[in-house]
Amino acid sequence: MCSETCVSIYCKKPITVPNVTPYVSFGLSKDALRWTAKATTTSWKDQGSHGYVRYTHRATMTKMVPGDQYYYKVGSSQDMSDVYHFKQPDPTKDLRAAIFGDLSVYKGIPTINQLTDATHDGHFDVIIHIGDIAYDLHDDEGDRGDAYMKAIQPFAAYVPYMVLPGNHESDSNFNQIINRFTMPKNGVYDNNLFWSFDYGFVHFIALNSEYYAENHKKEANAQYKWLEQDLAKNKQKWTIVMFHRPWYCSTHSASGCNDYSDMLSRKGNSEMPGLEKLLHDHNVDMILYGHKHTYERMWPIYDGVGYKSGDSGHIKNAKAPVYILTGSAGCHTHEGPSDTTPQSFSADRLGQYGYTRLKVYNSSMISTYFVDTSDKVGNFMDRFYLEKD
Repeated sequence: MCSETCVSIYCKKPITVPNVTPYVSFGLSKDALRWTAKATTTSWKDQGSHGYVRYTHRATMTKMVPGDQYYYKVGSSQDMSDVYHFKQPDPTKDLRAAIFGDLSVYKGIPTINQLTDATHDGHFDVIIHIGDIAYDLHDDEGDRGDAYMKAIQPFAAYVPYMVLPGNHESDSNFNQIINRFTMPKNGVYDNNLFWSFDYGFVHFIALNSEYYAENHKKEANAQYKWLEQDLAKNKQKWTIVMFHRPWYCSTHSASGCNDYSDMLSRKGNSEMPGLEKLLHDHNVDMILYGHKHTYERMWPIYDGVGYKSGDSGHIKNAKAPVYILTGSAGCHTHEGPSDTTPQSFSADRLGQYGYTRLKVYNSSMISTYFVDTSDKVGNFMDRFYLEKD
């Protein structure tokens, strides 16, 4: 995280009044928004049959002080939003993140409500959505995406909401996720589809597994080259990688995850290099994904081999990345342990709707647990600790 914060707003109707510029007004008190940052405007056409044009306005606030709370509102001289606030990330503190995939604006409302409550109780520094957003952002001429953005505003206006693409975002060459959101630039395409950032002891990496599933050979190779360079420069103690399609999991099949389109990013082919060996060679600690609408935590795995130790709930000096499937935030279908055949590398499987919480304590200890959002109080399950020297 750096000393700047980007705010994105969008609308179906443009702010195109002559001599009027969208901007964000911000400050250290809601009654003293002394600073402003002008926004740039991007117009983009929805892929629906009516081809509605939408407008995204992006403004970057600079010279932010870690740990300080900032208040802000967005708009123009014609109209302004309500005042929201956020705390500039402080990398010297414990990192607390919510991570999940596969969240619908309809089936996912219990999860959205609990994410909102936890955000306002100060439990998160960042929220990361690992693909399959709204179901789908482009449905109903894009109105489904608008409804989703409105639904998540009660938490996304207060903490960074990070996204990466799943298969439901690939429509029309990822049009919606490219234009609705603003993620860290990668220096290759700078289009939200793969990125990385540091936060305290952690280096986070988000990858686009859909390049492989959609046979985007040029982009898959460009992403691989970028990943090689990103990992080579990484000096953080922990490395956590996220993408949408699962490499290891328990399914209806006795052989587990084995869909060709899911395995392609792992194994690669003659035209697109696989990612598993590269991540293993650079000592990635944890990999999270979604796509399957359930929760499962695996033992450390490499090349199909699970490395078991004495306590599945507390692993020290893992020989390979720990894998977590966290695709049960809430969508149109759902699976539980009774629907799948457990694999030998499976450590725990859960059937509830919910999301994963990650906490990074220091350079030697991180933890995760699952939050059951089908329970109104958010029951915590599958507590797990990963430790290393």
